[in-house]
Amino acid sequence: MSNKTKGIFEYTQYLDPRYEHLDKYVDTAYRGFWTPSRYEKLIKEVDAPHYHNRMSEVDKEAIARCILAIAIVEDKVKSFWPSLHKDLPQTVISDVGALFGMIETTHRRSYHSLGQHIGVDVTKINEIPVLRDRVKYLDKHMEKDVNIKGKKRVLKNLILFTALVERCSLFTQFYILMSYKNANKGLDTINALQVSTSSEEISHFNFGIDVVNIIKEEYPELWDDYLEELVGKNIQMAYDTELRLIDWFFEKGVPDHLTKEEVVNFLNYNFNIVTEALGLALRYPVDTELYNEKNAWMLVKIHSREPDFFHNNVGGYNSEDEDISLEGFKF
Repeated sequence: MSNKTKGIFEYTQYLDPRYEHLDKYVDTAYRGFWTPSRYEKLIKEVDAPHYHNRMSEVDKEAIARCILAIAIVEDKVKSFWPSLHKDLPQTVISDVGALFGMIETTHRRSYHSLGQHIGVDVTKINEIPVLRDRVKYLDKHMEKDVNIKGKKRVLKNLILFTALVERCSLFTQFYILMSYKNANKGLDTINALQVSTSSEEISHFNFGIDVVNIIKEEYPELWDDYLEELVGKNIQMAYDTELRLIDWFFEKGVPDHLTKEEVVNFLNYNFNIVTEALGLALRYPVDTELYNEKNAWMLVKIHSREPDFFHNNVGGYNSEDEDISLEGFKF
């Protein structure tokens, strides 16, 4: 980029038209607004009793471990997006970041409440090696590197957070939890919570990739061999950890409506979405026939966001004039 031309790292004007396409993420966030109270009551009154009284030990163990694995991610993500404007001082990025921060707070509070109703003990995180390893790779975006400074540091942080936190870390757990509703085994409200959460995580991932691509276009020298190799290594580290997590989810047995093979296939599919979006050559093996037969339903469900039961609307279908009550919140 010419020294005379200001880019995304420099404040230019109130709303720079070069970045106005990012405003679609503001609209998406507003349309999908929901609060923890949307799902909390029915999880407590319907899904939690179903879990405790009607599900097998194999199912309960897999569900509890997935919820614990999600909770440690949702607890780590509230501050990144709201702080991004400090490095990329564009008004639209500040707007999107503030809304994403609110959404991630909603996610954290929702999964904290879900964990309480299911009986998940979050203090066990440090006792479980594979969860400690997940925390390690989730923190990779914050690691300092003497060879990466200034604008390149911002790009590195953004890529690793977008890839590892927003997409690599959560979707197998979403898949497993949503599979119960898909197999008519209950957990309807937990399923709806997954639909709301996962569709928003996809939006956050897409926003991050859009900003990454702007930086790459404006400052192509930042995306050099060293950074590309570092990103690839960190994605591979995340992948190895996620494979071990699947083994841990199913340590007590695989639920009878699932196979480990299909869950790994879905993991690979999602990691390929990440590597393709970043322009990396790294790929993971996907059985297309297995994906179409066993996996495809989940992303179809997320992208359609259709309400699928009577008593609880999926986030994104609330009326614009819906009254928001604070009475359902537990502070």
